[in-house]
Amino acid sequence: MKPIKIAGGGLAGLALGIGLRRREVPVEIYEASTFPRHRVCGEFISGVSDETLDALGIRESLEDAESLVSTSWYDRRRQLFSASLPSPARGISRYRLDERLSRRFQELGGEFYEGQRLASPSVDDEGLVRATGRAVEKGSEWLGLKAHWLNFELESDLEMHLGDEGYIGLSRVEDGRVNVAGLFRRRPEVKAKGGESLVAYTEACGLRSLAAKMRAGVLDPESCVGVSSFGFGLKGGDDEGGFRIGDQRAIIPPFTGNGMSMALQSAELAMPHLVGFSSGQSPWEESRSRYVEESERFFVNRLRAARWVHPFIFSSFGQQVAGGLGRFGLLPFSLLYRAVR
Repeated sequence: MKPIKIAGGGLAGLALGIGLRRREVPVEIYEASTFPRHRVCGEFISGVSDETLDALGIRESLEDAESLVSTSWYDRRRQLFSASLPSPARGISRYRLDERLSRRFQELGGEFYEGQRLASPSVDDEGLVRATGRAVEKGSEWLGLKAHWLNFELESDLEMHLGDEGYIGLSRVEDGRVNVAGLFRRRPEVKAKGGESLVAYTEACGLRSLAAKMRAGVLDPESCVGVSSFGFGLKGGDDEGGFRIGDQRAIIPPFTGNGMSMALQSAELAMPHLVGFSSGQSPWEESRSRYVEESERFFVNRLRAARWVHPFIFSSFGQQVAGGLGRFGLLPFSLLYRAVR
């Protein structure tokens, strides 16, 4: 079996590594950071099937995840609506999940190089998979922030708060924690740092009641992280070369709550093509091209739907329409939810 090298030990890279090791493929994972660590993430897994988790061999790592079944949406003034999720979601921190997956990968005989970058990789290297997360896009207007609050009461398992050029999602994870993750347009006037930056951005986009509740709550300062310089949509197409999975392959706006599922699904899609290459059944370029085509077909509809929903929700007009429909029970929530899964 030819070896596979994975650059990046995040959710997609680890899940793929576990799936490949279960099929006797020799795998090395290179992770530039150290484990465990917090990441900017909604920590909300929805839309991924048990079949995908079983194919990757990771369902056991999610068995004790929080079961999330209800949601409420708010704008700057009031609750817009509340509903049951069309199917239960899972809540678990990346801090816990990544640590479990890295341990499982090594138990299966995978080689995990923590705190190391793969030396001078080329997109044309055979057997190299890029799972290094969001590609840097200079000039990006977006800022993602995340932190955990302790003993923080929620009205629903998932709360979505829509503000002026920003939104915040809150959901339960393990040990009585609530993950608070927001996407905002950059505001040069906001100078706060650490956990206060998330509170300051929440307040700056008009969600003052939520910001006050956050200030009165108990913040875990070690959980505060941020990310910038990224864009949305499919990445690394046929013309760019390289075998890319997870956020290296596609980024969906976080409002849709589907990023973690897409990371796992891209790993599942990649797996048979990499097994075929490793076993000598198909050449590298053929394996890569087939994966690119399959992943584009698999993700294109939800990314197209998200491209429409994202700017609509960001606009004042869209929020007014959503609020009006929600108050009269006419918002097609289940349809929108399924469209991005």
